[in-house]
Parts: sequence; C-alpha cells; structure tokens
Amino acid sequence: MELIGERLRRFRLEHGLSKRAVANRLGVSVPTIIRWEEGLSIPNDYNRHKIERLLRGGPEPALDRRPRLVLLGLFDEPA
Repeated sequence: MELIGERLRRFRLEHGLSKRAVANRLGVSVPTIIRWEEGLSIPNDYNRHKIERLLRGGPEPALDRRPRLVLLGLFDEPA
C-alpha cells in the first residue's frame, strides 16, 4: 500500500509542481512537505484531508484553510 507521502510526491512530480507550490496550496511549510514525502512524519487528519482533496481534484483547486472565528457584533454599541 502506497503511503500518503509517496502519493503526494508522485502527484507533485507528475504535475510538475514544486514543493513550495504544494506547500502553499496545502497551507504548510516546505520542510513539512519534505518530511511527509520522505516518510519522516505523517500528516494529521486535517492535513490528510487537504492532501486527499488535492490528489482527487488536480493541481488547480484552491483548498480551504482552517475556518476562522468571526465575532459579529462584539464591538457594536448597545441599543
């Protein structure tokens, strides 16, 4: 069974993407991509999901970043 880091590397090379381009698309650092590809570490569930989306969708789709908390009305004047 091919590890996710191996799949990521194969995908990157087949699509002519640099490690930096993949890192930017996934919202991680280049050293993180290197560690995953070399099998020195494995992505957590959140990053694994982003990798799977990239592998399924090709090199173009923009991947969602972590959701940001939006506080609406926190600084509104009282009525």
